[in-house]
Amino acid sequence: MRRIRDRGEAESMANVQAAYDNFSRSKHKRKAVRDYDERLDSNLDRVLHELRDESWMPSPYRPKVVVERKRRELARAPIHDHVLEAAAILPYETTLYDYIAWQCPAVRPNMGQHALLRVLRNELFGCSQSEVAYNLSMDAHHYFPLMDHDILKRQILRKVKPGKLQRVLFKVVDSYLQGAPLGVKVSQIFGMLYLADFDRLAMRFFDIGNDPERLAYWTSKYIEGRIITARSPEDYADLCRGPAFLADKFRRYVAAGLPHYSRFVDNIIFRHEDKTVLGIVRIIAVAILARDYHVQINRDYNIRPTHMGIRICGYVFFHDRVLLAKHNKQELARHVAKLQKRGFDEEQIRLRQASRFGYAKHANCIHLFKTLGMEKSLGKIIKSHRVKAPFEEMTGSQKINFSLICKTLTEVNGGGRPDTWNKKILLEDYKIEDSKIDRQKVTVSVPDSSGNLQEITKVVASKVLAIRFKKILETLHTEASDGSVQESYVFEKARDREGNPTLLDAEFYAFTGSKVLIDQAQKDFSHEDLPAPTVIQQFEGKKGQTFFKIT
Repeated sequence: MRRIRDRGEAESMANVQAAYDNFSRSKHKRKAVRDYDERLDSNLDRVLHELRDESWMPSPYRPKVVVERKRRELARAPIHDHVLEAAAILPYETTLYDYIAWQCPAVRPNMGQHALLRVLRNELFGCSQSEVAYNLSMDAHHYFPLMDHDILKRQILRKVKPGKLQRVLFKVVDSYLQGAPLGVKVSQIFGMLYLADFDRLAMRFFDIGNDPERLAYWTSKYIEGRIITARSPEDYADLCRGPAFLADKFRRYVAAGLPHYSRFVDNIIFRHEDKTVLGIVRIIAVAILARDYHVQINRDYNIRPTHMGIRICGYVFFHDRVLLAKHNKQELARHVAKLQKRGFDEEQIRLRQASRFGYAKHANCIHLFKTLGMEKSLGKIIKSHRVKAPFEEMTGSQKINFSLICKTLTEVNGGGRPDTWNKKILLEDYKIEDSKIDRQKVTVSVPDSSGNLQEITKVVASKVLAIRFKKILETLHTEASDGSVQESYVFEKARDREGNPTLLDAEFYAFTGSKVLIDQAQKDFSHEDLPAPTVIQQFEGKKGQTFFKIT
């Protein structure tokens, strides 16, 4: 493939504007971007001027540490540098992406993680299990911080001819003391270019078939490995055919190359039917990466059966399914539960967690969605339409779980978070009615045909208490002219479809089968006492049992 020649394609206002539009997409809420927009014309003129006269020099980076499962050090650059770098490389992006093998989909527009997901999923679903029975996963240690500048410049020279573009890229490389800065678009492209030659070399089985001495050496190592690791009847059947058969088999593997190969920036995955072949690949790959690219591989790499799952990009790939990684699954469940406790309905939660649900929908997560109560099915929609609220002018969407409005023993004893709602409500109405779910057995006396009373056991509906209330977020005290203190309340507001608060107070209802609360509603207060502020609190009895009571 021919190298890129810079002929001044980037030196136009249309190209600079397109680069800024690409950079600022979905970022206009940030203060720095808004400030840049206020003087957009002059800022873009400055970018164009510095592209033409090559007066641009990278500004110092501001460090930022992000800890998500592991510690990462990002380098934050000013918007001007982002726009200029994007404008310099925009006309040649497609050519650079074409230079990178399609088995490495990271960074490419409209590809990225989901492209890798489709490739791996379709491969495991389409190939026989024996064809990809084993996998070798390797992860580079501190890939970006440990990049060698001389090797990175050599890779740029292989693709870009001397000119303005090459000098801009070299300025970015030299602007960072060691490695490449994380958080800059150009450095992400560097991450793919750095090992682009290695990708094709690996898929050609490291060209060991072109060197008779290397081929003979690794053929003998393959035969030794098959003898040492023989366990299954198929292994012993191959051994019985003799060394010549094993040598021919390995040469066929070498001629076919390694077509089941993928790389996502610093994660490399080989799949193959022969575990011994992957053992040879492991030795050669680690040696070439260390010698030619100064890349260190984390020590947790190993050859594993594919039926145990391939873990990459937040997914776990199997022969017949794709699951969400444990960390992503826990994060989704944690955020959904948090929003449910805050009173958001299903649609509002789905909008607020759209990115996590969008990530999970590519995996087989139907059971996870059902467990979270977030599945979107026609049966659930029909059921929600049939729900009849116990109070007039209320809908089924206003129902919340009774446990979310109770002050538990942990919160009573000071174990709750101080920034959470204190569970104070304004009780507006209540009803005692038959439960549609719970049943209980009772013994009743009925007369028989002779007029004698006979006790029989019947199954009847249990009683439940339905309460209508508002959530009190803040209690305000004002002093009247007569010296008395009056209370007023700030209630939680109803939300629109986007999840934004409106001017209306939110009303909710909940059901409980607590016998203590039902007894209180029947004996201790009446509808004439309402509305009234209250707290439903959990208590512990003498024998360790717990119960709820209105306080």
